Amino acid sequence: MIKNLQVCVIGAVLLAAAAVAQAATVTAKLDRNHVVVGETVTLILQTEDTDQSLDADLTALERDFDILEQRSETQISLLNGRKTAYVRLKITLEPKRAGNLRIPALKFPGASSQPLTLKVSAPSAPVPGDPEPVFLEVTVQPDSGPYYVLSQIGLTVRIFYQSNLTEAAINPPAPLQAAVRLLDEVPYQAERNGVQYRVLERRYAIFPERSGVLTIPPMQLSGRLIERPSDRLWQPAVRGRRVRVDSEPLNLDISPRPAEFTGDTWLPARRITLTQKISDSDTLHVGEPVTRTVILDAVGLEENMLEEPAWPDIPDVRIYPDQPQGITRDDGKWVLGHKEFRYAIVPERAGELVLPEIRLDWWDTVTNRQRTAVLPEYRVNVLPSELNLAVPASPAPADNMPGLTDLGSSGQAGATGAVLWKTATAAFAILWLLTLYFYFRRASAVTPPAGANGSGLLQERTLLKHFQHACKSNDASAARKDLARWIRNYAPSPMRGSMRDFGAACGDQVLQQRITELDASGFTGDGTVRWKGDPLWAAFNAWRKQSAKAETPAEGDRPNLYRS
Repeated sequence: MIKNLQVCVIGAVLLAAAAVAQAATVTAKLDRNHVVVGETVTLILQTEDTDQSLDADLTALERDFDILEQRSETQISLLNGRKTAYVRLKITLEPKRAGNLRIPALKFPGASSQPLTLKVSAPSAPVPGDPEPVFLEVTVQPDSGPYYVLSQIGLTVRIFYQSNLTEAAINPPAPLQAAVRLLDEVPYQAERNGVQYRVLERRYAIFPERSGVLTIPPMQLSGRLIERPSDRLWQPAVRGRRVRVDSEPLNLDISPRPAEFTGDTWLPARRITLTQKISDSDTLHVGEPVTRTVILDAVGLEENMLEEPAWPDIPDVRIYPDQPQGITRDDGKWVLGHKEFRYAIVPERAGELVLPEIRLDWWDTVTNRQRTAVLPEYRVNVLPSELNLAVPASPAPADNMPGLTDLGSSGQAGATGAVLWKTATAAFAILWLLTLYFYFRRASAVTPPAGANGSGLLQERTLLKHFQHACKSNDASAARKDLARWIRNYAPSPMRGSMRDFGAACGDQVLQQRITELDASGFTGDGTVRWKGDPLWAAFNAWRKQSAKAETPAEGDRPNLYRS
């Protein structure tokens, strides 16, 4: 009896062990058992049963780890007629703290993994005198005030790093009560304290919208440093150690409009010029328009900040202003605002037409004093109207002829007056029709505004071709510049700003991710992580097609009085 009982107990134990062995079909292991805070580790879950699901609730891991990535793979091999299969799930984890962190057993349908322990050490304190692997420099231009409300302040952010920096991202400057515009991005190398660094320099334009203290909050750079020991010729790819670096906040005193400025419109700039173009006026007659184009260029102001210069009154003249045209560009350091104002001037009397002098007061932020831009007057000789046709002379009274009575003479005089009246009416009708002809005569096509350097506007189609070529050529620097310019000039108004602002507002997660990858690619300079532009162009082009609006209705039949 006792012997039978022992046999039953042993059998039950063996059956339980076999059941446990059969259930534990998922194994867990770590690619490393010891890491430093900021480094990542890969948890590998593996099974030989291709029908076994590796879907599990990972909530228990989130207490001590950030889950960065998950990827699965299947490996099948055939050796000596025996088929072997492995299914793996690789989870990239980043420890949140130092210590011995426990990875609990994970539950799967019909199986579970064994628990693991990971040792996480605190990062070592930097040795005094050792160079920093990553740091930021932030400077403003000009380096000293006064800084005026609405005037441009140049902000330069330099990111210095020794090793290859991946997954890098830095938040743009975000001061309150100020507009921010990215101007340029330049990668190069520099030396600091005898150490060679890679540098990514970003230049911004900041326009304070209110006087007082302007605070530029700290900018934070986050990324991963891939550090390879110099004593190894080869090392498997690693994710790298996470680093975060913050800049110091900046406080600038913004001055209001000076009391000694007497101009009508506050225009603080480094330089402002006025030029003009006059249409061909060699044969100008009364009733014919002459076009005067007033061109306003400014360094340190955007085109939307440029106001229309005031005209003095001109007697015996009708003036028809056209819609202003403008564009904002930059030279990499300063904003260049360009705006054109066109006027059709129609003289109403013959003689000398004086297009008056135009004066524009502005504030020179370099010398801190008021200046006046002057556009000289222009004189045009106006000839009489070509429509003043000579009225036919009245016929001489007929000689008295025999047989004609007074009544007949009176009837002939009445007939002659009717002829004169009809002739005068026809002449005035012709004058009226010719006046309409000159009034409705179309001018030549509008000349696109020239930039500060005299070149024509960069049209959207040309800019998009440049952007597409940069993507196809995997030229990240050119792609960033072209995309930033397109966003500033052609993106829908609510989406204009930085590339990251546009990505967040576009409503397309794929496009947002591609823009983030482009923004981060500037930090990888050793060729190990090469940016590919085709996915960005495909996502951007698909977004544009989806967001395309109906064509703008054609302009009305308003007479075009502007000729070049």
